Amino acid sequence: MNHKSRSSSAGNTLVVTLITMAIVGVLVSLALQYTNSVGRNVQRSLLLRQAINIGDASTEMAFSAWRAICRTNQTKIFKRSDLDTEIPTPTPGNFPGVATYNLSNYGIYPADTNWNAKSGGGSTPVPIAGPNHGDLSYYYVAKADVSIPTLTTRNINNANDPNSIKVKVRRIFQKEQLSLWRYAIFYDDDMEIHPGPVMNVTGDVHTNGSLFTGHNTLTLSGKTTYTDNWTIGFMPGDNTHPETPTSPNWATGLPPAADTAQQPYGVDLDDYHQLIDYTTTPTDLDPYRFQTQAGIKITIDASNNVKIYKLDGGDITNNAKGTTIRNTITTNETITDNREGATTGNGTIRITTLDIGALTTAINANTNNVSTVWNGIVYIVDTSADPNGVNTKRAIRLENGGSLPNGGLTVVSGNPIYVQGDYNTGTTGTTQPASNNVSSPDPTRPTVPGYTRQPAAIVADAVTILSNAWVDSKSGTVPDASPTTVNAGLVSGIVPSGNGYYSGGVENFPRFLEDWSGKNLTYYGSMIELFQSKQAIGRWGSANVYSPPNRPWYFDSSFVSNPPPGLLASFNYRRSRWYLE
Repeated sequence: MNHKSRSSSAGNTLVVTLITMAIVGVLVSLALQYTNSVGRNVQRSLLLRQAINIGDASTEMAFSAWRAICRTNQTKIFKRSDLDTEIPTPTPGNFPGVATYNLSNYGIYPADTNWNAKSGGGSTPVPIAGPNHGDLSYYYVAKADVSIPTLTTRNINNANDPNSIKVKVRRIFQKEQLSLWRYAIFYDDDMEIHPGPVMNVTGDVHTNGSLFTGHNTLTLSGKTTYTDNWTIGFMPGDNTHPETPTSPNWATGLPPAADTAQQPYGVDLDDYHQLIDYTTTPTDLDPYRFQTQAGIKITIDASNNVKIYKLDGGDITNNAKGTTIRNTITTNETITDNREGATTGNGTIRITTLDIGALTTAINANTNNVSTVWNGIVYIVDTSADPNGVNTKRAIRLENGGSLPNGGLTVVSGNPIYVQGDYNTGTTGTTQPASNNVSSPDPTRPTVPGYTRQPAAIVADAVTILSNAWVDSKSGTVPDASPTTVNAGLVSGIVPSGNGYYSGGVENFPRFLEDWSGKNLTYYGSMIELFQSKQAIGRWGSANVYSPPNRPWYFDSSFVSNPPPGLLASFNYRRSRWYLE
């Protein structure tokens, strides 16, 4: 009886042991399967990350190539076919950590308004208009399909093998064109604004450098941005401001803030003076130089010989159109500029005068069919000027500029420009705008009744405003000024602060040679600094030069919808949305 019991017990033990071993075996098998599954998932996750990284890097390489292509001709809208063979395909050497991969469907495609790729060879992106006139964005889609084989991949050269890891990386590229006339004040260099009297800047402000503000008499009513730094104080090297700096005022919620640089024409240069230089050799800013853009080009040589050319460079000096233009020009006049004399020892300036009133009459009446060479831009330069601004000093004067041609006028020179009297106001010999009233000036009325202010710009090495009271015989004596109104955008150079000197700041961006004490210079426009002056190199701050005017200055908001003739824009290239398709 006891023997049977012991035998049964041993049998039960064996069964339990076998069952236990079977369960353990199953658990071990499950653990091994789980471990293998985790390993495969980890491997696939790593391969997926590698594939995304390859796609991302490929679109980044495509962006660099696309931007370089676009910069060869900023105004051209590139088609799909323009990019087919110009975007280099990444090589395995670009991804040394990946043994095997397949890159397909790689390229850049124009996008429609919904950012969908347009595949046709002749297709172009749909332009998207911005809030300001001339602001446009063009979008492109970069594609990079990447597959990486796994252990179960049958054909590593087949991008569609279902066992491979596959990703479709997409990146949106944006080409942005922004008019620089959108700004009340734009500086490519450091910007200083230190007005003594109250000054209210009524539009947006931007500097590609640092911003220096040191007086609480300044109010910034628009958006103010800078690229480097903002200092409540004065620029190092400026020893003309011993006072304790105070903070400016700004619109609620809009203190000066950091922002990205706005590159004129999308070209990164230390100095954009070549924009106005006269040259017969190519530059980095072709075809945007104003000499190239102008429909009428005028040159004056050392002997005061005048030549007239049309847009394509054809000489029209001696035909009827050229004669019409030549009749608006007077050469070999002279004035004294005390600011230049104080710095260089040579204040004698030989002047060529362009009679804007006579030009306007000829253009509006289409005298001798002159409208066939007219595009709103006049480039005029005395080529005999000393390029260093010391010895042979030359300049252009604009006079009788009360009325401008219909559609507007941009006058450009590689020399300094002197603007004499009211400009773009409708002023006649007997009628001036209410802004010029001596006893009760009204700066909100900068034109005479019945005159429509035209989009206008003056672009030069430096711009000096001469009042309605100016006569050449009194130059060099700091004569009394009279109230004057100028309605035009100014693109001009500065003499920067340093070595104890002050640039004069935005408040002296237009230069003066008269005693303006108690007189208004009413101004509507936009002030843009893109370079340092090369010919008008007189420093600000010398004695016996001028006394400052009252400054009722305003941003001409009409520039937003109707800017002056000619292209003056920044081109920015941005990486936008990233996604997996």
